[in-house]
Amino acid sequence: MFRVSRILPLVLMLVLVGLFWADATGQQATDASSVKKEAGQNKPPPMNVTPEREAAVKTFVERNHPELAELLAHLRENRPQEYERAIRELHRNAERLAGIQERDRTQYDLELKLWTAQSRVQLLTAKLRMDATGDLKTQLRDALNGQAEAKVALLKHERGRVADRLSKIDADIAQFEGNREKVIDKQMDLLTRAASQGKGNKAATKAIVGKQGGKRASTKPTTNSSP
Repeated sequence: MFRVSRILPLVLMLVLVGLFWADATGQQATDASSVKKEAGQNKPPPMNVTPEREAAVKTFVERNHPELAELLAHLRENRPQEYERAIRELHRNAERLAGIQERDRTQYDLELKLWTAQSRVQLLTAKLRMDATGDLKTQLRDALNGQAEAKVALLKHERGRVADRLSKIDADIAQFEGNREKVIDKQMDLLTRAASQGKGNKAATKAIVGKQGGKRASTKPTTNSSP
């Protein structure tokens, strides 16, 4: 059993350079953030580490990867800056997962499984650097296999969502093409009718204005010329 104090520096290095999610999901930093960095724009202020956020992260970690809870406890006591950074990263990921959970429970379960697998791979990698035993290598290979399975499962789910969307679009295209002439005829009828009604209203308005003008002309007092 490895002592936390022995592997902590290596684990910190792995965790703080991107353990918590980017590598797990295969997502990269957005182009917008890269542009801002290159342009020298000011970054938003870091998230405040509040007791509520610490409690939320602690619950998240204990539920999904208890080994990290021990590491966070050591960070809190010995390296407060790294601890706050880890809390921020974990809180962002927990919030992101919560957002996914509201939209798609299946995707949430798959994303969480992938995150847990990636986290385990990183911890085993840190332990392996301290002592490359055969047992650790076996555990790491099993963890990598679990990570691959989780990634494939997530990709299959995403493919299914895209396929459903494409099927709906194909159905909409087929329906529109099948009723194309009817749709055009209906639009023509509505538009010509509207145009006719608009023309009639314009003629009626002109007639009313003309009558009012005639009345005003007839009521205009006349002046008799003096002999």
